Amino acid sequence: MSPKSGQQGFTLIELVVTVALVAVLATLAFPDFSETVRQWRRDSATRALTTSLQLARSEAIKSSRKLMLCPSSDGTSCTESTEWSNGWIVFVDDGATDQAFDAGERIIQVSSAQGGIASLTSPAGVTFLQFLPNGLRAATTGTATFTVTPSGATSATKVNKVGVSQVGRANVVTELP
Repeated sequence: MSPKSGQQGFTLIELVVTVALVAVLATLAFPDFSETVRQWRRDSATRALTTSLQLARSEAIKSSRKLMLCPSSDGTSCTESTEWSNGWIVFVDDGATDQAFDAGERIIQVSSAQGGIASLTSPAGVTFLQFLPNGLRAATTGTATFTVTPSGATSATKVNKVGVSQVGRANVVTELP
């Protein structure tokens, strides 16, 4: 029997060197993957909020009724809080001036708690937003601003600031806190 010539394979040393080289290249390519994940979570929560704002405004115009957006931790009632990261609801506000969710009012959308978000707050104390049948934001003047801060944020982590103008349009600015 003659030994087979031309056998192919890797030696253990070649395999270890290759794995070490891939590990070094991966750490150079993804220096701080956790920061990227924080940005994704921040942007996801921002998209959820702006989608709800656009829905409330468009439904108010379409149905010619007042629509409200308020923070809600259970999806069935409003909470008197400026912290929106636990979720919110969009509902038709048939009450004359109460600006609260009452029995018989129809919920349009329920948004649950936003994962990976440390806070979604309004520094100006916004506990609800109301859109009139013409699409304008009611009762307050100026822009209502929400700050979206991801969990584990550092001083180098950017936050999103969602502004809702008096005419009901939302805009997003990403900046350092």
